[in-house]
Amino acid sequence: MKTVFITGGTSGIGWALAQRYLQEGYRVGIGSRMPYKEDHHFNTYANLSVYTVDATDFISLYEAAREFSQGQLDLFIAAAGNYTDSALETISWQETNAMIDNNIKATLNSLEVARELMKNKGGKVVCIASISTFLDYTEATIYTRCKQAVVAVAKAYQRAYRDKGIHIVTVHPGYVATPRLLALNKDDLSKKQYVISPSEAADIIYTDLAKGKQLIVFPKNMYRLIRFLQILPKGLLQRIMHKKAKWQKNK
Repeated sequence: MKTVFITGGTSGIGWALAQRYLQEGYRVGIGSRMPYKEDHHFNTYANLSVYTVDATDFISLYEAAREFSQGQLDLFIAAAGNYTDSALETISWQETNAMIDNNIKATLNSLEVARELMKNKGGKVVCIASISTFLDYTEATIYTRCKQAVVAVAKAYQRAYRDKGIHIVTVHPGYVATPRLLALNKDDLSKKQYVISPSEAADIIYTDLAKGKQLIVFPKNMYRLIRFLQILPKGLLQRIMHKKAKWQKNK
C-alpha cells in the first residue's frame, strides 16, 4: 500500500488531498498543530493516521513522519501554510512572522524530513506555492514573496536531488475556498476570480501528480490572465494590482 504524509492536512487543500488519497487506497498520515479542531470523524477512516505536530518544528515533524512511514514514504505533501492579506494594510509583526514560518520554514522542514526518509528509496515531495508567484512587482504582498521563496527552495532541492530518485513538485493554486480565505473575506468570495473548492483543487493536484507533472498551476484562466499582466510595465501593473485590492476590499 502506497503512503502519503501531509502537513496542514486537517483543513483546506490538505484535508481535501487526504480524503482523495484515502479514496485511492493510500495509507495517509496528516499533521497539524490542532488536528481535532475540525470535526472530521477521523476514526471512520481505516488507513488514516493523525498527528499533532507543528511543521515549523523539524524534530517533531521528523518523528511524526518517521513513525507514520514505517520505512516507506512514497509522497510527502507540504501543505502547511499561512495567509494574511497585506495588499492594502500594514500587518503586525506577529502576522508577518507567522507567514514566514508557516510558508517558508515549514516547507524547508518538510523537504528535509522527506529527504531523510526517502534518501535510500526515492519518492516525491509536493510544495504548495501560489499562482501569485508568477506576478513579480515591487509591492507584491508578503504572502506572495513567501511563496516565491518556497518556489526558489523547491527548485534548489529539485536540482540537487534529481539523480537521487526524489522528485520535487511545485503546486500553484489560485483562489481556493478554504476556511482561512472564507474567514478573511467574511464568507463572501464574490470578488475573488475563478474560485474553486478544496475538493476541486485536490482533484487537479492528484490527477496532475499521477501524470508525472513537476509544475501544477490552476485554474488555467487565472494563469493566462496573470501571464498577460506580467508583460505589462511594472508601474502599470502596480497600479492595476492596487486598484484590484481596493475593489476587493470595498465590498
